[in-house]
Amino acid sequence: MRFLFIGAVILSGCAASQASQRDDGPTPVVAKFQDRVIRLTEVDAKVADELIKLQEQIFELRSEAADRIAIEALVSKAAKAAGQSEDQWLAKNIESGLTEPSDTEMLALFEKARGRLPPEVSYDDVKPEIRKAVQREERARKAREVFGKLKKEAGFELVLEGPVKARKPVDAKGPSRGNASAKVVIVEFADFECGFCAKAHETVMGVMKAYGDKVRLVFRHYPLSFHAKAPKAAEATACADEQGKFWELHDALFESQELEVDALKMQAKRTGLDEQKFNSCLDSGRTAPLVKRDMMAGQQVGVSGTPAFFINGFMLSGAQPEEAFRKLIDAELARLGE
Repeated sequence: MRFLFIGAVILSGCAASQASQRDDGPTPVVAKFQDRVIRLTEVDAKVADELIKLQEQIFELRSEAADRIAIEALVSKAAKAAGQSEDQWLAKNIESGLTEPSDTEMLALFEKARGRLPPEVSYDDVKPEIRKAVQREERARKAREVFGKLKKEAGFELVLEGPVKARKPVDAKGPSRGNASAKVVIVEFADFECGFCAKAHETVMGVMKAYGDKVRLVFRHYPLSFHAKAPKAAEATACADEQGKFWELHDALFESQELEVDALKMQAKRTGLDEQKFNSCLDSGRTAPLVKRDMMAGQQVGVSGTPAFFINGFMLSGAQPEEAFRKLIDAELARLGE
C-alpha cells in the first residue's frame, strides 16, 4: 500500500570545411567523411529542440525520484513516531479522510463524458467505474495534501537545477481570456478532439483563477492529422469568434466532446449564436485558412503534439499538472518584479 500511495502521487569544399570547424570550436568530433568534420556542437544544433525535451524529461524523472525518496523517509519517520506501521499510518491519514462520492457528483461526470460513450451505455452501466475513478482522484488529492504537509514541515527543498529553457517568440494572436495587459501570457495550441487537451483545459482554468489579472490566455488551433473531427471543430469556434462567442463554444466542445457537424451546429445554437450566420460560416469553410495559419505558427515554434503551451515563450508540452504551470509563471512574475 505504501508504494501504491506514493507512486500514485507522485520526454563545398575546403573553405566550407574550415569554416565549419572554426564555427563549431574545439568540441568533440562525432563523425568524419572526405575532408569534412562533424563536431558535437553542430550535431546538437541540428536536434536542439529534441535534446531540450529529453533534458527536461531527465530533470522531471530525477525530481520525481527525489520527491519519492523524501516522502518514503518522512512517512517512515512519522509512522514510527506514532507507533504504527507505515500501512497503518497511511490508512489513518489518507484512507480515513475519504468520503463516498455522491450520485449527483457521479451523474455530472457521466453527463460530461456522454459524448465519448456509445449511445447504448447508461449511467447505471458505468456507475461502478465512475465511483472508482472519483475515489482514485480523491485519494490522490488527499495524498498530495498529506505528503505536501510532511515535506513543508521538514523543510524539503529541491535544489537540483533544471535545464535552461529556450524562450521562443510566439505570436499571441487569437481569442484571449484574462487581463489584456497581463505581463504573463500563456499561448495554448490545442485540438478539440484531444482528450489530453480537455483535461488540460480544466487545469488551465484553475491556473487562471489562481493568478487573476496577472495572467492572460491566448488560444491557437492545432488540430492533429489523425483526429478527423478536429479541423471542423476548430473552424466552428473560429466562426463563433466572429460573433464574439469563441469561449462559450470552446468550453462547450471540450465538455461535451460532441464534434460531428450537426452537433457543432446544435451546440452553437445553444450558446446563443445566430444560427443562420454560424451555419453559413461553418458550411463555407471560410475559417479554415485561419486554422491553417495557427498550425503553421505552431510548427515554426516546435509544436508536434497537443496540448502545447508557451508561457512568455517558454514551452510546456502535454497535459501538465498545475504545479508545472505555477513554476514557470512564478519565475516570470519574479523576473518581472510582480
